[in-house]
Parts: sequence; C-alpha cells; structure tokens
Amino acid sequence: MSKADSPIISTKTIAVKLKPKAEKFVKQGHPWVFENSISKANKDGENGDLAVIFDQRTNSFLACGYWDEDSPIRIKVLHFGKPTKLNQDWYNSRVEGCYGQRAGLLLKETNGYRLIFGENDGLPGVICDVYAGIAVLKLYSNMWWAHLSSLLTAIENIISPSAIVLRTARKVGHEHFSDGDVLSGELPNEEVVFLEHGIQFKANVIHGHKTGFFLDHRANRKRVGEISKGKRVLDVFSYAGGFSVHALAGGATSVTSLDISKQALNLAKRNAEINAFS
Repeated sequence: MSKADSPIISTKTIAVKLKPKAEKFVKQGHPWVFENSISKANKDGENGDLAVIFDQRTNSFLACGYWDEDSPIRIKVLHFGKPTKLNQDWYNSRVEGCYGQRAGLLLKETNGYRLIFGENDGLPGVICDVYAGIAVLKLYSNMWWAHLSSLLTAIENIISPSAIVLRTARKVGHEHFSDGDVLSGELPNEEVVFLEHGIQFKANVIHGHKTGFFLDHRANRKRVGEISKGKRVLDVFSYAGGFSVHALAGGATSVTSLDISKQALNLAKRNAEINAFS
C-alpha cells in the first residue's frame, strides 16, 4: 500500500495527570509514562490518541505524547516544556534534527545510516534506516498508524528517498498494511547495495533481520578492520558478514564466519564477493 492510500485514523486528545514520582521523571525529560503512573485521565485512550500531561499542582502543561494501548508504557512522550502542536511542521523539524546529526557520515564513504533512533531522537517506537537512498521505516508500536502519513511526509521532505519500505515488529500490525510494503517510490530489488566506510554491503530490506542490516555496529566493524591485518579472524553470529568483510578489507589472512542462518551466510558470501574477496 502506498502512502496515498493510507486510511485516515481519527484520534482524540486526553488530559492526563500523573502520580508524584512519575511527574518528577517527566519533568526531568523521561520519555515513558507507565500505565500505573497515571493518576487521572479525562477520557479512555486508544492507540495514537494525543495525551497531554498537566502539572498536578499548577495545571500547567508539562509534556505531550501518544497513547499506546498495547503497552504497559502507556504514554510515549514526544515533546516537553512549552505547549506545541504535533503537526507536520513539528515532524519536519524533528526529522531534520535527526538528519543533521548524521549528515557528517555521508562525507566518509558511507551512505548507510540510521536516520531515526527511537527515544534517542524523540520519536519513541520508530526506527528509520537508510541504505543508498532507500529508507526503511520500522514501527515498534501500533500508536504510530494514526500518524504514519505525517512521519512519511517528514522523511520525504528531509531526505527525498527513492523509496520508503515499511517493516513492523512482532505484535505490530494494521489491516491495511503488511511488513515489507513499499509505501512510496520504487524498489528495484529487495537487496540494496550501500557503502560503509568505502566497503560495499547488501541489505535485504524486505526479508532481512530488523531493517536489513545492523547499522549500530558500524564503528565496531571499522575497528575490527583496523586490527585485522595479518590475522586469522573468527566472526561468530556473523549474520551478513559485516565484521568478516571489514576484517578482509583490513588485511586478514582468512576469516571464518559462523551463523545459524543459511540465508545469512549466503548473504555474507555475496558481501565478500562484491568487494572482490573470497
């Protein structure tokens, strides 16, 4: 299903007050409000509803976020401090901030990077990895279905991806969407070739683990490559061979890759081959 076909999911606003300890945590910037931390809500919440948290004593605005009916973390906080509208401008600004922190990577022979990293970037339950211009959006909460269009539009506005692929965590789903849907643009091949510090890798963005690759180990893979010259290397739980290929590129005399998945090992072999290693 494309973004243009996305169903409109209506939401409402809930006024919330918290127990003293939870309120203290929110004032300190903690992004989670557990179900048993809520002392008062003026309405019953559903996934994606806007929860506005008010100070118990002064009734002033503290924070706002989305209601997650399926999780004991009932409110995922997106904004703290002064009142604001979580409109398209807000989404654009948030994703632009995410991109600004990673743009420097693109100057280092790298075009595979994590654009959005959940709570770390103020978008709880959202991961967006980018492989050579293909954005892979993974949702970890059903609260995001009501706001998917705003999220996709922000990604398109900020990085202009050639395609956006949807991936979903277990227990996250919607009748109009499926794991692996291409939500915008065109995806010529489910295996996307991207660069990491000058080394080529393939990420299967439709059927691969997570979003297709483990981008969070980029610095570790680079370090392994730097210390592998003249060594025999064992790469355990090798998946797509990220550490293996970096070791070979760093001058390892041999690499043994070990994984329980035959599919992963086949991908590791192909990742070695596209870099002219055997």
